[in-house]
Amino acid sequence: MTSFTLKVIAIVSMTIDHAGKVLGHAILLELLPDTLTGTFTTVKICTVLGRMAFPLFAFMLAEGCSRTRSMPRYLGRLALFTVISEPVFSAALIGFDLNDTWQSIRCLVFRNVFFTLFLAALSIFLSQKLTCKYGAKGQIVSIALTCCLAFAASYFGTDYGAMGVLLIHALYLLRGNRVRQCAAIVIWAFALYVAGNWTAFLYMDATIYVFYALGASLACIPILLYNGKRGRPMKWTFYVYYPAHLLALVLIREALGV
Repeated sequence: MTSFTLKVIAIVSMTIDHAGKVLGHAILLELLPDTLTGTFTTVKICTVLGRMAFPLFAFMLAEGCSRTRSMPRYLGRLALFTVISEPVFSAALIGFDLNDTWQSIRCLVFRNVFFTLFLAALSIFLSQKLTCKYGAKGQIVSIALTCCLAFAASYFGTDYGAMGVLLIHALYLLRGNRVRQCAAIVIWAFALYVAGNWTAFLYMDATIYVFYALGASLACIPILLYNGKRGRPMKWTFYVYYPAHLLALVLIREALGV
């Protein structure tokens, strides 16, 4: 598989996930008002299938950071689409209206996944510079900075938060060894979804979190099949697709009045 194929799989997975979150309950209940249990099951299936999207994007970002000719430009693109995506992300997945969203932007509060990707890429960029210039001492400082950037992701409540930043950085450090990268993804998935929700297992049937972890772990299959080749150029497609598909989902929701 080429990087193009991995990105397509990730985009399809993400779209299924977001369609379930933005449209799922409301539209299914509108169409099938007497099947409440079925609607919840359908939305959960969408969420499980969508869990593999972030590990795939994390892997591709780690690959991109190791191959790009200009990290500053790479960071610039991520920062630009962090700002562009925030209004539709907040409207689609948080429920803010546009006034609240623009207020968040003015206060530099970003929650969409591009900000998570930006913080992770920034941690990698700083690690590259510090390690190159100061060797082992630079690595120690870069670890501290990565932890600070992960904390920032958690503080701002970005998509996947600190765990997202740490996964991307780990995949970058493990680049060149797909088996270890996949092991990191599986450990990350179960830490995030199962260990991170351990109290739920004490009071309810929380099996769904195991399925979330397994869904995220499915990303290992295309990663292991990745041949290291670029495939069809797709430089700007994901950047544009992310806010565009969220906007489309919001417009569909509004058009249906649900």
